[in-house]
Amino acid sequence: MPQFSNCLNDVVIESLRCAFCSKDLDPLSISQREAHYELHFSNDFGGSQTVSIKVDLNTEPPAPPKKDFRAAYTKNGTPQKRCMLLAKETDVFWYPDQANLPPSSCTPGIIHLLRKGLLKLHGRGNLRRAVLCTDKAVHVHREAWDANWGCGYRNFLMLCATLMCQTQQPLYFPLLDSPLPPSIRNLQSWIESAWKQGFDVEGQKELKKLVGTRKWIGTADLWVAFASRGIPAELVDFDLRNSTKGPESVVDWVVNYFSPQPRVIEKPLNAFESLKVFPITNTNKMPLILQHDGHSRTIVGYQVDKNGATSLLVFDPAHRPTEDQRRAALCEFEHLKMTSENGLLEPMGGSSNLKRKRSLEISRQDNKASRVDGSSSNVQKTSPLKVLSSKNGFSRSDHSGKDLDLFALVKKYSIEIKNLSKKKQYQILYFPLRAPLTEYEKTKRKVVTSTKIS
Repeated sequence: MPQFSNCLNDVVIESLRCAFCSKDLDPLSISQREAHYELHFSNDFGGSQTVSIKVDLNTEPPAPPKKDFRAAYTKNGTPQKRCMLLAKETDVFWYPDQANLPPSSCTPGIIHLLRKGLLKLHGRGNLRRAVLCTDKAVHVHREAWDANWGCGYRNFLMLCATLMCQTQQPLYFPLLDSPLPPSIRNLQSWIESAWKQGFDVEGQKELKKLVGTRKWIGTADLWVAFASRGIPAELVDFDLRNSTKGPESVVDWVVNYFSPQPRVIEKPLNAFESLKVFPITNTNKMPLILQHDGHSRTIVGYQVDKNGATSLLVFDPAHRPTEDQRRAALCEFEHLKMTSENGLLEPMGGSSNLKRKRSLEISRQDNKASRVDGSSSNVQKTSPLKVLSSKNGFSRSDHSGKDLDLFALVKKYSIEIKNLSKKKQYQILYFPLRAPLTEYEKTKRKVVTSTKIS
């Protein structure tokens, strides 16, 4: 099974480019890319100069100087002020059922914006159909402190945020939440703890130490982390070098995953029949992680254009939503959450776990107490997201997506088949949402296994 290294800074569909100097990193090997970023960390954090490097592509570069990456240096090696150069770690995990505000790296509600954009495309005749994962999916982007190594970890956070809200397997919540809840650094501890239990001896030999490092991880490492917690995940390998269908084999698998029983959408005979046709389908399916050498992204659905060409819809950790996109997404999320709490909709991802049931009971007791104190029974607590909206001067009425270029948004979150042909090996991690693993089943998963598709 191929082992993939995960993540480069600011990966785009066309090429891999450095976020600091925009250099095309596609021709470089993984070690050469690491050396490139190390030079930035040691020379360019001060912002006063741009580093230019020349690399012989036929040989490995010398190891970068062992300098504190937090410090910037002038050409003569003089250290600059460190206090302004240290990228502070903000290792915060958030999931949609929490009452507190999402951190700046997390954006819920984008699925709803994508749906609006896809509906507009269909209305203009540019889209046949589209399928989206659960609306609980959260976009999580990398920050400065994990800029050149955090992709695998950020995809992990996206998956955990959704797993902790799904209701098909409520026992997943305590398995993920204890003894260490999800986070970037905690994931490193999860993996090392799995090694101590006998999981993935081969991976342990390769990585040696993970806690506190900036080492890249891939989908195989995430498979190990989840298996050690008793949560079944599966890996699928695609080797396009031996495939007659090429990248279409990856796309076909994804389409089949989101549409396990695909049906031919027939042309409606009349207006009444047309009401039965739903061009944009929302599902309760979990997102997927798509991995290739150098980067990984979270797949949240797919779309089929008017010509029948299929493209994937993805959350890329290297992509940061614009300020307007994030505001609109938060307003969508806040509106849907408030509506569900008022009983007009099924609670968004409400789990049966005791932790959140108690939170709901506390909320009801608080509302009851306020009425006893003489306040109006119609008074409702203002949600944290609504407070955030008012502080930033926007509301759902004027930032619900109508002012956004939704066509550009859909395009930004799409990957066409031709772009997948640039890589020859892919790996997908997905969750079948089966019952938690027994101890015997966990023992059988101590060696990483996958299904191979060529």
